[in-house]
Amino acid sequence: MADELGLRRGEDESEAAELTDFPADKEANFLSSEQLDALGQAFADWVRQAKGKKSVISRTRARLVYLMLRYTGARLGEVLSLDDREDFALAFRKIVFRAARASDGRSRDVYLPHELYSECKQALRHPDYASLRGEIFRLDQGYMRRVISERAAAAGIPRPLANPNTIRRSRAIELWREGVPLVVVQRILGHTSANSTAAFLDLTEQDQRRVEKYYFSQEGQREEDNVNALRGRIEVIEKCENQARIVVSTTSGLQLTVMISARTLSESRYRVGDSVTVKTKAPWLTVSAEDCQALDEELNCLHALVERVSRGRDAAKVLMTLDDGRRLRALIGLEQANVLDLKPGLEVWAVASPYAMILSH
Repeated sequence: MADELGLRRGEDESEAAELTDFPADKEANFLSSEQLDALGQAFADWVRQAKGKKSVISRTRARLVYLMLRYTGARLGEVLSLDDREDFALAFRKIVFRAARASDGRSRDVYLPHELYSECKQALRHPDYASLRGEIFRLDQGYMRRVISERAAAAGIPRPLANPNTIRRSRAIELWREGVPLVVVQRILGHTSANSTAAFLDLTEQDQRRVEKYYFSQEGQREEDNVNALRGRIEVIEKCENQARIVVSTTSGLQLTVMISARTLSESRYRVGDSVTVKTKAPWLTVSAEDCQALDEELNCLHALVERVSRGRDAAKVLMTLDDGRRLRALIGLEQANVLDLKPGLEVWAVASPYAMILSH
């Protein structure tokens, strides 16, 4: 097998190359969510089988590269160019793919889903990686391609699908099929236009009709219809005597905690893996200048930018845009709005109690 400590080459993948780099079989040009998770498990097993600290560290670095590809949809060259000292904003759970190192000359922020955030935080704070800071992701492209191919074989994934570009496309399709708007997928991928993203997805006729139907149905729809509603999948259900704690992971990686009664859980028949919608109401949301989750980890604290503030006599309506492009609206006291000096472009945290979240299929 290739040298696990190989250095990164200067190779990169352009947007044009993405649009032509398809497997021969058009019916199987992406991996399902289950296959992506199976590939992730194959990497985890590979790390556990390592013998000696040096092998564990090098294999963990390769696994981090895979997780970055799997959850950010970035190009392999972009991931291998990351400087973990400068490009990570863990306080906001995001990373920056910088213009100077991007093939299209543009920087973009990408939100880190919970699993990827936890793995990165653990590695960046572990003393074994102190001497590698700034270069944790700087592995050789050829080496990473071979490792991905080998781990894919162990996971039973066909060889034509065992490459970084297929993983990137698969993440994009996963996001889109879970309801993330095409323009948001475009921003996450760093494409120049939604047309490039649609071509990259290489959608089937049935999916293309779904896109058309979706956008036609959205014409004329009121802005409020999509505010304070987040789609996701149930990851955890914890039952106790009178209530249940449900953790929902959105398609962009946000983690939401919802508390419902045991009776509601029984009647609704929620199961782990179910696709659900989490809603809240404007008066139930508040706005904070800092992440409140450090004080109470059960609180839902979502990083956002203020888009608009409408002040009335006693209250203020605050429209916020989350990192994944979704919107939330809060209704707060006028005094609080003034103390926070809320204005468009300000970074804030939208905060909601798990008891203020409404769950529905």
